[in-house]
Formats: sequence, C-alpha cells, structure tokens
Amino acid sequence: MEIQLPDQLTKLLAREGLTDLILNGHLHTYIDVGQGLTRTSNPFESQSELSQALIELGFQTGARVDIAKPISDFVVSGLRFHVVLGHGVSPTPLVSIRKHPAAQVKLEHLLEVGMLTTGQLEFLKSALAERENIVIAGATSSGKTTLLGALIAELEERTICIEQIPELVIREPAISLQERPANQEGMGAISLQQLVIEALRMRPDRIVVGEVRGSEFGVLLQAMNNGHRGTMATLHCKSIADLANRLTLLGLLSGFDKDLTKQMVSQSFDLVLQLERVAGIRKLTQLGRIGRELEVTEVAA
Repeated sequence: MEIQLPDQLTKLLAREGLTDLILNGHLHTYIDVGQGLTRTSNPFESQSELSQALIELGFQTGARVDIAKPISDFVVSGLRFHVVLGHGVSPTPLVSIRKHPAAQVKLEHLLEVGMLTTGQLEFLKSALAERENIVIAGATSSGKTTLLGALIAELEERTICIEQIPELVIREPAISLQERPANQEGMGAISLQQLVIEALRMRPDRIVVGEVRGSEFGVLLQAMNNGHRGTMATLHCKSIADLANRLTLLGLLSGFDKDLTKQMVSQSFDLVLQLERVAGIRKLTQLGRIGRELEVTEVAA
C-alpha cells in the first residue's frame, strides 16, 4: 500500500535542494535547502490539524503515535520522520523530517557540491581499497550519512548496513538491517547490539553501523579486533578535539574501562573523517589517524 503524505507537507518537501523540514507546532516552520535553517510559511492551520496528520501518517507506516506513545520515528519514501506529540512532553506537536537522496550518491557528486576536494576523494578511495576501518564524525546534519552512503556506493561487496532508522540508499550486494522497537506488550525488540552480532554470522565482507550510540560499540570493536577489516561507522562528535571523550564514553557504555577502551579503539579504527558545516555547506574538514591515547594525527589529502 502506497503511503500518502499530507498535502500540507508535499509542496514543501518538493523544494529543490531541501534536506530538512522542521515544524515547531503549526506556527513555526523551517526548511534547509543548503544554507542552514530558514523560516518559511506554515502549512497547517492548527495544532490539532498537525497532530492528527502525524497520527494518521504513523498509523499508515505501522508506527504507533498516540497519547501513550507520543514520540516516534518512522520512514516514508526516503523521508525520516521524528515526531513528538504535545501530550505531556511538549506544549506543541513537533516534527523533524530529514530528506535523503532517492538514488545512491557517489563520491564524485560530493566533489561537485564542495563536500570533498580532489585529494580527499582519491584518499578515501585508497582507504577503501586498503580496507581501513573508518569512523565518520560530525554534528547533527553535517553530512555523515551522506558521506557514508557514498563510500558504500564505491563497493561491490557484501556490506551489511545496520541502522536504527533506515536512511542509507544501498544496492546489491549490500544489505540492510534495522533496529526494531518493542511492541505494545514490551516484547520483540531487536537492538543494534544484537544486529551487529547477527551480522557477524552472515558472512559479511564489511560491516557498517549508522550512528553508533551505545553498547553496540563494544561488539563492533571486538569484531574489528577479531579481523573484520573495512568496517565503517558514524557517530555524533562536534570536533576532532572532542573525539577521545566521545569514544571513551561509548566504551564505558559498552562495559569497558578507560584503559581497555583506549587499547581496543587504537587497535580497531584507523581513520577518522570529521565533517562540519562551513557557511551552510557540508564539508569534510579533517582527516586523521587515531593513536594509542586516542589522539588524532591529521592527514593531508
């Protein structure tokens, strides 16, 4: 069954170059078409109209969005929705929509739009060929998923892509696994950690995790330490200077102490790619190698 988007959203989402659409209630609407968030006209007449549209859209996708579960994530036709209803959580309904490309993005396209330089593009292709383990870091909306998808597009390998919400556009022989939340009885949840474990049993050439954020980090480190080369992952980190603390925190969440985290990370990840928004444009601003104390030595490319 084809899912119908609310008419109020369709026109805004069709804007050329749009990557994000955000509604803070029915009165404050923002879009990002490549220059950061800017204010635009409000498509809904009232909070109740917006709430009802979100509830109906969630129902069509099979995602529960109601008073008992006022926060939900779901995907519709390549659009990632994060929904918050105004039921004791927020005074107004909130929705954040991320729009991903319908087709795979290539590294050459990222060169054309200014995310990469020619030297960086050649360096990344070499890193893929050498099966280096890569972590892609950056703040929200810095282009981590876009760059990860472009790297995967270079491969003709059985790459198992693990995500909380499916955002990567992939093609065979790559395959996708996604986290599953518990049902209304609290049963049936499948975590990212479990998916990483299952992926190791599926004869992967490479394992990719979109947005490492918890205990799955420990399983991923163990996989890399056991010889799974060419692994890639993304994580939220606003700068390379903050990377050591971020990696240490993820290690602690995985049950490692600080010393073991340093040892495991330094023996696992080879490269860090730091992304930032510069004058509204997503750019790969730094490439570095991770050392024994989780310090990063910048690489010229």
